[in-house]
Amino acid sequence: MAREGWSPRDVLAHGVIDYHPVTVGPAEVHADHMQEWLEADAVDGFWISPDIYEDGVDAFVDEVVPELRRRGIFPEQYPGATLRENLGVPEQYGPDPRVSDTNPEDL
Repeated sequence: MAREGWSPRDVLAHGVIDYHPVTVGPAEVHADHMQEWLEADAVDGFWISPDIYEDGVDAFVDEVVPELRRRGIFPEQYPGATLRENLGVPEQYGPDPRVSDTNPEDL
């Protein structure tokens, strides 16, 4: 990589060290990456791992989230008050018959 002129930033940005995609740079770089995946219907969410020892979480919340909101791909508000409501998952009491040994007709 050094012979090809790759900088440490290039190495990290191309996920050479880790198989997970990595973005390096200002908020727009991260937002571009996330938007590209969303518009390609390649994801339905992201697992974010910012640098927790510096300002990674604050920087993501203060810089990337507003950029995603400006682009209309991060909600300003959520429709429900619970995760269940926001995901549109119906209420369920007791074991899920799809994964339990109980026949739903026996209930």
